[in-house]
Amino acid sequence: MKDPDSLCRNPERIVSLSDGVFAFAITLLALSLVIPVLNRGALESELTSDLIAMSPVFLSYFISFFVIASWWRSHHRIFSYIQRCDGITISLNFYFLLCITIIPFLTSLITLYGHYHTATILYASIQAITGTILLVLWLYASKNHRMIDVHLSKRMIRFNFNRLILVIAIFLVSIPIALINTTVAQISWIAIAPVIGLLKRAYRDIEVFVEDEMQEEKNK
Repeated sequence: MKDPDSLCRNPERIVSLSDGVFAFAITLLALSLVIPVLNRGALESELTSDLIAMSPVFLSYFISFFVIASWWRSHHRIFSYIQRCDGITISLNFYFLLCITIIPFLTSLITLYGHYHTATILYASIQAITGTILLVLWLYASKNHRMIDVHLSKRMIRFNFNRLILVIAIFLVSIPIALINTTVAQISWIAIAPVIGLLKRAYRDIEVFVEDEMQEEKNK
């Protein structure tokens, strides 16, 4: 008999807590944008120059915002299928959220030292670990339909698995690229969007099925 304390009877609490952590991470990310300070009597051209000089800062911000948004979508998608949870599910989710809270720090590191291999490799490595934790969570929850609907198809389970694998792979591939060119490595992370788009096309029947299910739920 399972320990009652190890059971989670309301997975929505995990989702609510996770959404709060994501919102906090995005807020910290936004606070990393510092308005340039000009001397009294400065010309408008100086402001323009300062803003242009901040291009690396804006690039790091937009990339990290996109990365956090991507993780939120993956997390939201997975937990839309999880109906039950236990202590292991909760622990894995906290490890995942721990990685999410580190992203603002990594963004600042990239902003200041993005031209160093170490900063870019550390960022990519942490993202790969983040994806791996979420992948392990999904494998644990979906194995023998342990925490998910027993009627959820194997194709749907495989789609979520492949989605995470591709994201992890992109970050891992960017690590050796960073040894050659850190800027290219950082920009390569944007490839997540088109690659996931291609995966969705390959699983278009799954996407339509999900949309139909959601519509039926709304009509009830």
